[in-house]
Amino acid sequence: MEASSGSGASAVGYDPETEQYTGVFNNSVVNKFIEQGVLELVADENGLTIILLNNRADFLSGFASGVSEAKLGRDQYYADYNANPFAFSIGYEHFLQINKKKRPIPGYLCHGFVDEQSGEIHKQ
Repeated sequence: MEASSGSGASAVGYDPETEQYTGVFNNSVVNKFIEQGVLELVADENGLTIILLNNRADFLSGFASGVSEAKLGRDQYYADYNANPFAFSIGYEHFLQINKKKRPIPGYLCHGFVDEQSGEIHKQ
């Protein structure tokens, strides 16, 4: 899921006060994640969906751990030792997909790598 806070090119926005994501999503993916307890549907009106990521801090931590292990060239075996194996696997796969790109995407920022306290961007 890609999101921007403010005027980004993304079709999804993130509100740091409510921790809600608003935008146009693939409904089948959203429904699957709701069934798995990863997301909570807040509203779905006028073509825009508002969702909340359950246990967001834990999810982002697991996601970052997956990226870190992929960077180190390790396999997904370490997901079994993570508090959130699902998020770990998503981060791991995300890193591999981004690295397949021949050129960096101008202005691309992975939201999972912004420190909530300082606002500092952690590079992938």
